[in-house]
Amino acid sequence: SHGLSLPQEMTSFRISQPHTSFSFFHHSQYVPPTGTSHPFRGLAQKQLLYCRVGIGYHLQILPNGNIGGVHEPTEYCWLKVFSMQWGVVGIKGLKSNLYLCMSSAGIAWGSEHFMAECLFREDMEEDHYTTYASASHPGLYLALSHNGQAKRGNTVQKENPCAHFLPRLQT
Repeated sequence: SHGLSLPQEMTSFRISQPHTSFSFFHHSQYVPPTGTSHPFRGLAQKQLLYCRVGIGYHLQILPNGNIGGVHEPTEYCWLKVFSMQWGVVGIKGLKSNLYLCMSSAGIAWGSEHFMAECLFREDMEEDHYTTYASASHPGLYLALSHNGQAKRGNTVQKENPCAHFLPRLQT
């Protein structure tokens, strides 16, 4: 097995929303894409997401569902990033066991249950940093403020350094 355990209810279902449709599949059916895929993506990776804003912060998902950043990584910073579809990922806190989600108001939070709001479009930008945009609510970006607080996704453009993350794999 690949170290990724998806909830039983995620093994085969479809979420449809206006202008958006995602197909989910059992993880054993996953075939990694070839060509210009994200360089850090396989089935799942244990990693940190480092945001270059301010003094630099590692994204964390706390047990109470709060999202934020800390300069020195804690156990709540270790994340499992897993592919759901070409260019679409889910992110789960390994210690908190919560999925990263974003509401239509651009608020990031941790959820015990995986849902459409937990899907993010992962894009590598020209500066080689990665952005995570809500797949359910286009135009909303995951971002951290200069003091490590989660920013509302509707106040951020993808060009802003606060939305730029660098995946750091476990060594």
